[in-house]
Amino acid sequence: MRKTKINPRSAIICCSGLGDGLLMMIVAKALRSKGHDVTVFHDLKTLLSPLFPSYSFETYSEAKLSEFDHIYVENDHSERAYRLSALRDQGMLPNLHFFLPTPSKLRREGDYLFHPKLAVATNLAMGCGYFLKNHMLSKQNDLFKHPNEQFRIHPKRIVIHPTSRDPKRNWRPKQFLKLADRLKKKGFFPVFSVSQNEAKEWTWIEKLGYTLIVKESLTSLSQYIHESGYFIGNDSGIGHLASNLNIPTLTISGNPKRVALWRPDWAQNRVATIPFPLPNFKGINFRFRENNWQTFVPVNAVYRQFKRLCLNDK
Repeated sequence: MRKTKINPRSAIICCSGLGDGLLMMIVAKALRSKGHDVTVFHDLKTLLSPLFPSYSFETYSEAKLSEFDHIYVENDHSERAYRLSALRDQGMLPNLHFFLPTPSKLRREGDYLFHPKLAVATNLAMGCGYFLKNHMLSKQNDLFKHPNEQFRIHPKRIVIHPTSRDPKRNWRPKQFLKLADRLKKKGFFPVFSVSQNEAKEWTWIEKLGYTLIVKESLTSLSQYIHESGYFIGNDSGIGHLASNLNIPTLTISGNPKRVALWRPDWAQNRVATIPFPLPNFKGINFRFRENNWQTFVPVNAVYRQFKRLCLNDK
């Protein structure tokens, strides 16, 4: 009697950010393409699952990990990461492997360390090639596809996302306003997009004649971005979503090293960042770079990068 083939079961453990979830779905797709049954553990499963309707999402549970043949972890040096590393070292999770964005003492033989000059999406594709012994690298992740005929039907509309999960990563509101004014004068149609929790803090932008977009779901926001021409924002998960939708993306950041690694990398992309290193003086609790980097990324510099993005888009 012929035996039924049982597909290997693989777990993917993501960091907590939206961008992390989108990026680790590259791993999910690669595993599925090799016949694995994949479960993705992510804190934002209710947001992500509508964008990837054919995948299984769950809230993280250490107790469930013994059910899987393979476990792939995105390292963030969190308490959970150290716990998982300890369990592996004790022989309890020998099938666990880390994707390491930066060098780490958690690294063991068989883990994958990213190349610092390549974006995370590219590194993940290369890492999948390493783990699966497959040289056919792909950044595709099975993101829900909107109708092709709606793609960039508003080519002059620029979605500006002026917030992020970490306020210290945000360019200043007045800088975004000046950039929008400049783009408007050049014939573009900039709109501002924020979450429902942030809307009250941004109603002032409507009084100045700009549209404020507050979508009820990530799916509806992705549809709106999919129909737009460009995206400009801070280092945030929504920037990765825009790039994942193949929308040319400009990211504003005060950390050149971080943004070189974590920039959106599915579509055409540019980065506007500080032109030289800024000190942080952590020892005396004076984080100069974190609190003042915006001054060194003026509106003119961001606009120049946008023009280059447009040139690359032709």
